[in-house]
Amino acid sequence: MHEEALLRDLRSKVEELSRANGGATVVRAQVALGALAHLDEPRLRALWARAMAGGPAESSRLEVELLAGTDHPHASSVILRSVTFAEAPARREGSGDPPPSSSPGG
Repeated sequence: MHEEALLRDLRSKVEELSRANGGATVVRAQVALGALAHLDEPRLRALWARAMAGGPAESSRLEVELLAGTDHPHASSVILRSVTFAEAPARREGSGDPPPSSSPGG
């Protein structure tokens, strides 16, 4: 149950970032995984694939940073560090297009 809530939260953040970038497709996501997050990396990867199905990050590559130590400030967290979007077709400079990468801030 806790795992599902974590992944719902991640999906919500990814979808929000995608919407803010014109519905762009996510090609890569970077996540920090705390030592006390009740998930290990293989389980997180499996849950990620299922949670992102049908959304803007469905085919994204997940990069996981393992946060060492139970005394780390985010030891019990799964943090979306950043997402990278698929590049849009070339546009004229100054067209107001959003940047191809965005970070939710931790």
